[in-house]
Amino acid sequence: MKPTINDQIAMYCNLLNEWYVAYEAYAKSMGLSNTALDILTTIYENPNFTQKEIADSCLLPKQTVNAVVTAFLKDGWVTLEELPTDRRNKTVNLTAEGMTKAQEIMDKIHNCEVTAMSQLSESERETLLKLTKRYIQNCSKAMSVE
Repeated sequence: MKPTINDQIAMYCNLLNEWYVAYEAYAKSMGLSNTALDILTTIYENPNFTQKEIADSCLLPKQTVNAVVTAFLKDGWVTLEELPTDRRNKTVNLTAEGMTKAQEIMDKIHNCEVTAMSQLSESERETLLKLTKRYIQNCSKAMSVE
């Protein structure tokens, strides 16, 4: 029997969940939560971001970002520096120790992603990207409130 659209939606959502679980398992193996991994990635890729900018980038509440950044600060992975224009806000940057750890974590993720993507043909990669983009655009359009 041919799968229905509802079956296919469920299958696609299950695949996305499996992908999420893989990242979550990796984060856990590195002693991090998935949320902490997202925040570490954002700090690594965006020097001098404030906690608000990190929260906006990760789509997380500022309190969650603050709790993770506080833990990173305690572990010696980050420093906080007041903005000269607004002393209430601080930029978050990796220390040398934090940079070493972040590079180790990010390099492993990047290498795994390159390996996984390289096992697809160029045509498969293009199709994957094209169809994922189209699906997201269609969902976004259908969900938009007019």
